[in-house]
Amino acid sequence: MDIEQANRVCIVGMGRSGIALAELLLKLKKKVMLTDSRNAVSFPVGLLNRLTGWGVELELGGHSEEFFKKADMAVFSPGVDQVNSTAGKFCAALNIPVTGEIELCARLTSARIVAITGTNGKSTTTFLTYRALKNKLGRVFLGGNIGVPFSGFVLKTRPSDIIVLELSSFQLETVVDFKAHVAAITNIEPDHMDRYTRFEDYVAAKMNIFRNQGPDDWAVLNKNGGYIEQFRPYIKGKTIFFSDEMANENLSCVYRIASLFDVDKKECEKLFASFPGLPHRTQLVRTLEGVDFVNDSKATNPASTVWALKNIQSPIILIAGGKDKGVDYRLIVPYMKNVKKLNLFGAAAKKIEAELGSEVPTQIFSSLEDVIAGSRRDAVAGDTVLLSPMCSSFDMFNSYIERGRRFKEIVLSL
Repeated sequence: MDIEQANRVCIVGMGRSGIALAELLLKLKKKVMLTDSRNAVSFPVGLLNRLTGWGVELELGGHSEEFFKKADMAVFSPGVDQVNSTAGKFCAALNIPVTGEIELCARLTSARIVAITGTNGKSTTTFLTYRALKNKLGRVFLGGNIGVPFSGFVLKTRPSDIIVLELSSFQLETVVDFKAHVAAITNIEPDHMDRYTRFEDYVAAKMNIFRNQGPDDWAVLNKNGGYIEQFRPYIKGKTIFFSDEMANENLSCVYRIASLFDVDKKECEKLFASFPGLPHRTQLVRTLEGVDFVNDSKATNPASTVWALKNIQSPIILIAGGKDKGVDYRLIVPYMKNVKKLNLFGAAAKKIEAELGSEVPTQIFSSLEDVIAGSRRDAVAGDTVLLSPMCSSFDMFNSYIERGRRFKEIVLSL
């Protein structure tokens, strides 16, 4: 079902993209319903008042079949499984058409899309691609899994514009007609195995980024990233590879994408030289008594923590833990030569201890505050206290951003 045919639309999930979707659908003159499994106390009162003031019908604290019966169409937020969740099962039983935010928004624009996915490095790659193209072309939009949700700006776009999107596997699951003129994969490693039964299912979701490309479109692939032969059956357009053209693979990927739009290599180098890094990605918070405290909250899987361990040369007190995603934490073992102690917190702490406790001294703490205090006691001048959790934040925090901000607040108060 196209959005034009739906009068009453139910949004499943009240995160950033859910709120932006509500605003978009209201502009399209739709009656909007919004449902979330979290209770009302999880949301700011001002937000709830604003939504009800707009005429949005809310169901919080769970999903009911009666609520969905009133909907002509459902749009799922990325964090909600469209098939296996309670909401997904209600929609299937009631024959309610379902879609995702990315798919819906792609149908509302004629602008060319540059889509970037991967297990690690996609935020940095997406942001720098946006900057490189904006410097050259002017009207370029940034969104998806970074910055503003796609639904927050899609109605502002023109056919001559470029949209640069960071896309997760969750967002790509719901692709049907979405088409990227340029589709890039930074790398693929096991991740989100709490959502996917097999690694192959995770890869298949990522491959949807190529789904509707034609002979005039581009696939941008990591020459050293592995799995290239698995990708080939999905690729219908032209292929360009990146490897070590720049200081690292992320920058090399940006350069290769930018070159497709005639951005000069020197302009890319100038941009990279002035880039301070993204928040919550190996971000130095402060140096206290000779100890560096580094916020890498965005490292939500072991492969991402490997990147941090490879790039920090000093002795490391590694803080890890959070919500387990069914991954193998032993992936980091070959890169632990500088890790002198492993301090754990959160729901996954015992599992991580079982897999890595034989490698280095390991201790479990009850909270982020306690693990930071313990790490400070363990560290001496010249060490780095590194928050690189290898897990999602949802056991204690609403997002890796909230977790990273709290880490910074605690460290700055020491």
